Order: sequence, then C-alpha cells, then structure tokens
Amino acid sequence: MPRLFFMPKTLRHICLLVLTTGALSAQVESEQWRFKPQLGLWFGPVTPVPNTRIADVLTTSLGGGLFFRGNLPTNTLRTEIGFSYSYYTSRTVARLHSIPVYGALVYTLPINLPLSFYVKVGGGGNFLRNYPEGSKNWLPAGYLGFETSFPAGRLINIGVRADYFFVYEQYLSPPPNNPNYEIHNAHFLNFGLMVNFNLSR
Repeated sequence: MPRLFFMPKTLRHICLLVLTTGALSAQVESEQWRFKPQLGLWFGPVTPVPNTRIADVLTTSLGGGLFFRGNLPTNTLRTEIGFSYSYYTSRTVARLHSIPVYGALVYTLPINLPLSFYVKVGGGGNFLRNYPEGSKNWLPAGYLGFETSFPAGRLINIGVRADYFFVYEQYLSPPPNNPNYEIHNAHFLNFGLMVNFNLSR
C-alpha cells in the first residue's frame, strides 16, 4: 500500500492538493504552448579574449553569423543552432579564419520588461585555418552566450548579443619537425547587432 495513506489526514490532503495543482499547471502550459521558431543573423566586432596567448598575436576584426532557434514546451527554454565566420588579422603576417558551429540551450530570464534577456550554454566545433602556415583543423569548442532583444513589430526582433567560444587545442600533438612548438587553447569573443525573424506568430 502506498506510504501516502499512512500520513495524517491533513498532510495527506495538502500533498494531494500540491500534486493536483502541479498537474493542472503543467496541463495549462502544455495547452498554451506552440512552436515559435526564429531565424536570426548578427554582425559585429570579434576579438581574442584579452590577456590570452592568442591575443598576443591576433587583433580585433569583424565577423557575422546565422542561427535558428525554437522554443521547448516549457516556454522558458529554447534550443539554438548556429554558425559564424571571423577573419582575424595581426600586426605581422599571421592571419586566421575561424568558423564555429554550435548547439545551445537558451534560458529566458524571468524579467518583466519590454526587453527579453537570454543566457545560453552549449558546445560544438570550431574550424580554424591559419596563415602563413596553412594548417587547418576542426577542434572541439564550448560556448556561452548572452542576448537581449525587443520586438520591432510582429515579425522582427532587434537586439544585441555576446558570444564566448573556448576552443580546446591542447590535446593536439606538436608538429614532428618542431617538438618545442607550444599549443594553447583559444578564447574568442563576439559582439554583434542582431535581427531575429519570427517564423510563426
């Protein structure tokens, strides 16, 4: 026999009320929920994180990207997939192409304002190709993001976003002809103006 029936009568009623209320709340949220996909793009400055080894070589540049987002049945969580492209220059001949591809879970902060605020966490891979060496490789990457936007009509949201990518390189072996070659993880920051298109209203 379930342990619930050995509880005092008042406590048993409270437990049943909590369970019933939770079930009804979940049912209402499920009935109100519908899929709301968004397609977005951003453009802005990209930079190595200051005081990291890659920042000693590369300088701030420009980048841009695309992303697709859809909400989950909770209405506070979304999923996002995206990619971007950045081309870094330096004070020397060094150049770097960077193409991160990621997937993330997006949480909507419960702030009652016309602006919407999102925090994001995820991971993926980052394609790097450097010059003049010409080496290229796909590397695992972690992702953190923050975004704020406001509606500019029924179909468009305008905002800003910041993305941080941690590119894990230290598992690689140094070149056989240069065993003293140092390998360091890369850290990148993206800041961009953003436009989201609501694909369903």
